[in-house]
Amino acid sequence: MEKKINIKALVFSLIFTLISYGFVFGYIKSLEKPVPETVEIKLLVSSRNIKAGEEIKPEDIATIDIPEDALPEGVINDRKSIEGMYAKEPVIKGEPFRPERLVRWEELALSFSIPENMRAVSVYVNERSIFSNLLRVGDKVDIIGNYIIKNDDNQEIKVSNTIIQNVEVLAVGPNRVRNNTEENHVSPADSELPRVITLCVTPIDAEKLAYTSAFADFAIALRGDEDRKQVETPGVIIEDLLPLNKSGLLMGQIGGEE
Repeated sequence: MEKKINIKALVFSLIFTLISYGFVFGYIKSLEKPVPETVEIKLLVSSRNIKAGEEIKPEDIATIDIPEDALPEGVINDRKSIEGMYAKEPVIKGEPFRPERLVRWEELALSFSIPENMRAVSVYVNERSIFSNLLRVGDKVDIIGNYIIKNDDNQEIKVSNTIIQNVEVLAVGPNRVRNNTEENHVSPADSELPRVITLCVTPIDAEKLAYTSAFADFAIALRGDEDRKQVETPGVIIEDLLPLNKSGLLMGQIGGEE
């Protein structure tokens, strides 16, 4: 007897075979496609823990490799935009640099400019106390106090004496920029004298400066850039400037003698 062939089963088997072949062929073709390469970039991060108020120097910046599409949004990834800036807030080692945490020197709170155990004191100045409008932030100056004292005979003696030496200028008026550039430089001839200057002094010198500013008068003497030496000065009275035997004054006129 001849066996009957199940046409339907044969057709379904053929269709299933074709479909399976299609899946297998598609899978094999997908394996042949090249895998796209991941593009990596260098991300700038902090090489150490940076405290608030510290300047960011070139050695404080490190790099790590990350996929290009993994670059954090809003970070600064340009060295020129980071170097020379100051940390407004602490930056942790390995952390990217964000614009809201970096400021320029003049934007940093003044308190970050004051060394430990020092004080910032602002004093009013005028054309008599400040030598010119050439004074700049970062200069070192001496303060000369001008006083009127009385001797035992209740006669007034005027004396000038250097009371504070080698103190740094933190600000001239509102300006805290250390170095003038072509962009922020103002010609002295075209600018006005500042009304106040801010000095960095010890607590004791802060008291001397406060007293002199309130009850006497003072002048500012600019130091050379490399001059750090403390000098002992006895002070000056009129006799030191005009010897009595040449000025026509009597020897006892200042001392109260007849």
